[in-house]
Amino acid sequence: MSEVLLYTDKLCKSYAGLRANHNLDLQLMKGEIHALIGPNGAGKSTAVAQISGELSTDSGRIIFEGRDITHVPVYDRARAGVSRSFQVTSVFDEMTVLDNLALAVQAHQGHSYRFWAPVNKNTRLNQQAAHLAMQFGLDHQHDYLAGTLAHGEKRQLEVAMTLAGNPSLLLLDEPMAGIGPGGSKKLTELLDDLR
Repeated sequence: MSEVLLYTDKLCKSYAGLRANHNLDLQLMKGEIHALIGPNGAGKSTAVAQISGELSTDSGRIIFEGRDITHVPVYDRARAGVSRSFQVTSVFDEMTVLDNLALAVQAHQGHSYRFWAPVNKNTRLNQQAAHLAMQFGLDHQHDYLAGTLAHGEKRQLEVAMTLAGNPSLLLLDEPMAGIGPGGSKKLTELLDDLR
């Protein structure tokens, strides 16, 4: 039987009296893939933001790998293995694919003090970034500016960036938004391979 990776217990969040989530109970096992499905305003993005630590909870608990992370800051959750993408693609358009990935690797290794330092001289960093590019089918575009990529390719890059820290839990907020059928199929296959 699989181990419980994450569970939420009666998670609640309201905005000025409007309930976004009320008594949300989730249980995710290691190796599983789940989707939160519902109409706009149903609280899906709010739940992702609560789990990742970007939004505080009004009440309830979030347990990740047996540890209560309800009040743990977002950066400590990331270090613990919780990673996420956003509804709007978040990449550095004026930087190359490889530089975007190298910065993500660098940040996950705790070298944020060198965030803007030239990464092209760090061989180990570039090797890890190149591996991520290859894993996500972006190796032939590693020298392209991220801003020149098609929307689906930008989403692939963003997911690759979220994986730079080898997270235990990957939260994707509307990963298929704006991607055509071909791109959706490719991204689905890439995500399935991660299991």
